[in-house]
Amino acid sequence: MQGELVFWFIDEREDRIEHLKRELQTVSVPGNFKVKPEYGRFHEEVGSILSGFGETGGSLAPTFAFIDPFGFSEIPFKVIKSLLAHKGCEAFITFMVDAINRFLRHPEDDIVKHIVDAFGTDEAVQIAKDSGNRIENLRTLYQRQLNTVARYVRYFEMRDHNNRVQYYLFFASNNRTGHVKMKDAMWKVDPEGEFRFSDATNPNQMVLFEADTTSPLINLLWNKFGGRKQVLAKEVLAYVEDDTAYLKKHMTAALRQGELDGRLKVEAKKSDGARRKAGTYPDLARMSFDQAK
Repeated sequence: MQGELVFWFIDEREDRIEHLKRELQTVSVPGNFKVKPEYGRFHEEVGSILSGFGETGGSLAPTFAFIDPFGFSEIPFKVIKSLLAHKGCEAFITFMVDAINRFLRHPEDDIVKHIVDAFGTDEAVQIAKDSGNRIENLRTLYQRQLNTVARYVRYFEMRDHNNRVQYYLFFASNNRTGHVKMKDAMWKVDPEGEFRFSDATNPNQMVLFEADTTSPLINLLWNKFGGRKQVLAKEVLAYVEDDTAYLKKHMTAALRQGELDGRLKVEAKKSDGARRKAGTYPDLARMSFDQAK
């Protein structure tokens, strides 16, 4: 039996919902798809459901929430925190940092409260009083807040052809596979499109998704594993997938280059005694890294 998939569209403009309903009448969807276009506000509709689970002790079905607000008043952190507390739930958030930055010194208390609610802390408004790059500081604070409720947090800069940042897309999940799948999707984005994706989650790992991957990843791998002996490939893969912007295919290319350069030695037999096929790095392959230069 196929499981039911629910597509819940929420928009605060009724005309958009009515348009979506008309469009849905022109398409055919599988029987196990349930499509719900509803007029409302994300944080109110979803927040109400999450509050109900809190009272009854129930659990939300695994959910991928794409939260695309027109500003910052509709993404209170407490709702996102509650969502991510449920097993199998992930959030993909359009983070309008430029708008937040422009309103940091707003004289109206209600506006300031929306900013505090979006971050879940009044540290956000304190940034306006500090020196330094406010955009970067706001972005770092939001990442830190998400990391309190999600193991995997990655953000992607959206830049135009002039290399100017448009906004940020934050992904938060407690599922390792979900994290890898999101990175895979980002690497598939057409670099000739209107925007370029850049992963800058770690300031020491700035990655343009259209750029060369091998050389930067080699540097990361040798900084992490340089000088270590008999490291299992699965440990290297876990580091690449969990803590960098890269994927398994990038790891394979980097390790092959390391072998060609003589900086990496891979044993002929894996830890289980089976022979390892040249040029491959299965989980039980054992390798030794020269000292990082």
